[in-house]
Formats: sequence, C-alpha cells, structure tokens
Amino acid sequence: MKSGLEKEWKKVLQKEEKFLRQRTKEEKESKDGLMAWVREKVPPKLISALETAFRKAFYIVFEKGSGIVEKTFSKEDMSLEFAVNDFRIEQSPTRKSMRKMERLPKKNGRINACMTTVEGVGLGLLGIGLPDIPLFLGMLMKGLYETAIGYGFVYDTKEERIFLLRIIAAALAEPAERTQADQRVEDWMKNQSQEVDFDQEIERAADAMSAGMLAAKFVQGLPLVGAAGGAYNLVIYRKVQQYAALKYKKRYLMEKMKKHSLDCL
Repeated sequence: MKSGLEKEWKKVLQKEEKFLRQRTKEEKESKDGLMAWVREKVPPKLISALETAFRKAFYIVFEKGSGIVEKTFSKEDMSLEFAVNDFRIEQSPTRKSMRKMERLPKKNGRINACMTTVEGVGLGLLGIGLPDIPLFLGMLMKGLYETAIGYGFVYDTKEERIFLLRIIAAALAEPAERTQADQRVEDWMKNQSQEVDFDQEIERAADAMSAGMLAAKFVQGLPLVGAAGGAYNLVIYRKVQQYAALKYKKRYLMEKMKKHSLDCL
C-alpha cells in the first residue's frame, strides 16, 4: 500500500497536469468575449503605463512594503501552527492531516479575496484604475507570504522572491506559454543557486500581470462601470493563489519524501 505522502504526491501531479492543459472560463472570455473587445480599444500608451506601474509596484513591495504587509498577519502564530501541523503529518501522513495544513492558507485566502474585491470594486466606482495596482499587489503578496509560512517556507530572501515572481508569471501565462513558465518554476525548485537576473524576473511577472489585467484596468478607470473591472481583481488573485498553493505543497512533499527515502520523481 502506498504511503499517505505518495498518495498526496500523486494528487499534486494530477492537479499540475490539469493546470497545464485547462483553459479557464476567464481565459475564454478574455479571448472571445467582452474583454477581448475591450482589449482592442485599449490605447497603446495605457499598455506601456500598466507594465511600468506593475514593475514599480513590485519594487515598492519588495523594498519598502514587506514590513507593512507583515503587519497585516501574525507570522509567529502561523509559524507555530505550521509546526503543529508538520508534527502531526510526521506522526500520521494521512489525507486528514494534510487537510489541516491546507486549512489555514485557504482560510486566509478567502479573507484576502474578499478584501481585494471590495477594494477593487470601490475604486472602480470612482473610476480609479492604475492607482489600485500597489494596493492589489500588496494584498496578493500578503496571500503568497501566508501560503509560504503555512507550508514552512520563508519568503523574504532574494531566492524566495524569485520563486514568488516565477509563480506569478506562470499562473498568469497564456495557455501556449504555460508549460514553459511552469518549467521555470520547477527548475528553480530543483536548483535555487542558479544565476538569475532579478530585474528580468520582475519584468516577466509584471508583464504577465499587465497582460492578464489589461482590459480590466482599462474598464476600472471609467467611473461607475469601473466596478466591473475592479471585480476582476478576484479572478487574478484566485488564479495566482491556487497555483502558489499547489507549488508550495509540492515543495513540502518533496522535502518530506526525500527525508523518508521515497521516490518523488
């Protein structure tokens, strides 16, 4: 009989395969529906401004905003809960014990999703689009930090920031580019000492977010109807968080299986 860890590993691989081949409802609408029509109307200057805004937002969050983001959650409490969950899995690596570990990041994710939706819709009603970006990114990074802690990983080193940037870029990659973007995440997981251009990683993540939110931010900049664009914050937040949770869980299982001499290839 396979161990609980091996069963969880198999489920993670199945979810990864589903992620790589699926075309979500939002992606279909982006290509074929209203968002596709809106995208054609977006002025080229706005595209450039959006890419620049996201790049600047990443630098602000990493260089000045991490301390502010950390004040919105209890790092110590979450680390303690991870330690308890990790001990439980060591004693009994069952599906039930794994669900307990997944529970806190999911709970925090739901709260963050509600907050980013309210913030996006509220600013959208006022016709505020681009200024919403630092606020949205701060909330997104909060969710990613909480997910990292929930699986026992740090988030404030350069190496871990690269991991987060690659997660964002892969989660929001176009379907045709998704496999390659996912492989860049996998490469980092296998070799964290590789030479990396940090500025280029920020550009990739920022451009992926810009492309994914282009039409929504354009709509959000229009008074009253902008609420529809602001609500798209939730779509992007969920997409990134679900992918991040999958990869962090995989990292956690990789370490556990290596510790117990189980095959995770």
